[in-house]
Amino acid sequence: MILSVTPNPCVDKTLFVDRMKPGHKTVAARWSAVPGGKGNNVARAVKALGHKSAAMVLVGGHTGRHVVDMIENDDGVRCLPVWLDGYTRTITTVLETELHRQTPLFEPGPKVSPGEVDALRAAFAAAMDEAQLVTLNGTIPDPAIDDVYAQLIAVAHERSVPVLLDAHGPGFAKGLAAKPMAIKPNQHEAEEILGFPLENEDAQWNAIEEFHSRGVELVIMSLGKDGALVSRAGERLAVRPPVIEEINAVGSGDALVGGFAVGLIEGRSLEEMAILGVACGTANAQCWDIGHFSAADVETVAQRVQLRRL
Repeated sequence: MILSVTPNPCVDKTLFVDRMKPGHKTVAARWSAVPGGKGNNVARAVKALGHKSAAMVLVGGHTGRHVVDMIENDDGVRCLPVWLDGYTRTITTVLETELHRQTPLFEPGPKVSPGEVDALRAAFAAAMDEAQLVTLNGTIPDPAIDDVYAQLIAVAHERSVPVLLDAHGPGFAKGLAAKPMAIKPNQHEAEEILGFPLENEDAQWNAIEEFHSRGVELVIMSLGKDGALVSRAGERLAVRPPVIEEINAVGSGDALVGGFAVGLIEGRSLEEMAILGVACGTANAQCWDIGHFSAADVETVAQRVQLRRL
């Protein structure tokens, strides 16, 4: 199976209103909730492509139980929870349907004790018996444990399980130093860690080569609506999605990761997995709930993905 790890999941709730009036009571016409967090989005994408996935999450309190319930019962994905004393956060997004404007409200993540990190590491090590590939995803809830990705990558290396890291900030920097097999920064995340602007494609390729020099085999730089730049073993690809009617692009980078994860375990060529990944990200943007696309949706989009070999 493909194992996704999300240290900072959430109850991702959306309230749908015609138009929000600050300072006034607003009653939503409807609401929806999904188990949020980048790794959970990856797990849904992997499942949509017909592969077995498992979602490991750091969760606590009744909100954490809600996340686990949604992963298992709504998404149909196996959940491997590691329990905290603190509460899992809720992210509430107000979507004004008249304006198609989103306003997300983020709660802070919980504190994590050294003992809880030990429990995560032990659960992760146990999961290595089944994992063909691991994705490490998103923010870390507590700055005191910003080395947690590096710790997990070291465990995966011991068991020869490849890791795809998709994070930012200090957690990404320390994880990068542990040499994951693959990384998926967006342009801003790459600029943040390298310390120089990526204003054009030449600069972006220079950044990708810098990541290779740090021991990363596969680099996927996501560029939003412009697709992605992909590089491995001297092979360079620029992949561009078709023009679509976008409904909700949130989580499209995670769907991209899911596509690459599937491509890697299936042994696809770099070109094939790049098309699959970008098609997954695009299919995700065509629906509101993150990762609620089908393999048929992906196949339809993939036929229109443009690829340029450098």
